[in-house]
Amino acid sequence: MKPLCKIQTPYVEKFGVPRQSLLIAEAMGKLVFPKDDFFCEAFRGIENFTHLWLVFEFHQVSEDSVKALVRPPRFESKKKWGVFATRSPHRPNRIGLSLVKYERLEITEREVILWVSGVDLVDGTPILDIKPYIPYADAVPSAVAKNFELPPRPVEVKWMCEKPVNFELMEKVIAMDPRPGHEKESDEEFGVSIAGFNLRFKKEAETFLILSAKVLK
Repeated sequence: MKPLCKIQTPYVEKFGVPRQSLLIAEAMGKLVFPKDDFFCEAFRGIENFTHLWLVFEFHQVSEDSVKALVRPPRFESKKKWGVFATRSPHRPNRIGLSLVKYERLEITEREVILWVSGVDLVDGTPILDIKPYIPYADAVPSAVAKNFELPPRPVEVKWMCEKPVNFELMEKVIAMDPRPGHEKESDEEFGVSIAGFNLRFKKEAETFLILSAKVLK
């Protein structure tokens, strides 16, 4: 399969990326295509949909790292689940599916640009396909996902340094607690790079403290 494009997102590394899409509305994604006959026609009618499915490749996962048993990052225990019972990137074909919100289609002199929000993808992720989200077919109100019934609850965040531009996005990423499940009790300092800044943070009691925010070089 040949990727359609590589999505541009605020997440320059895997650490800090939300574990599901649509959790952080401020996380914008930009998909750029050449302005040729195919792409000028391929998006006709897309404005009729509020949400889209992005089919993508877990490009930062080695082809040799397929695992039958994995530990979901939300789980604090050491219990492992079968890979097909999780959304782990360590899959036989490294294909992912992400639901995003359609924002707008922009056509410039040379490019066709699709803007989406609520992304949970690393910057540069190859996009293999785009499909509309159909509520009556894609949403199942009676569906059950044991142990995943509720979304993660944001933790309070306090800035101990000057807030940078676009701080709302950074604050929400840390509020979702990007640390691995086995690090939930850690009082160590962590670092995460988001939207051109490297943030250092740690947890004290029930609050995350953002200690510094430095521009990435």
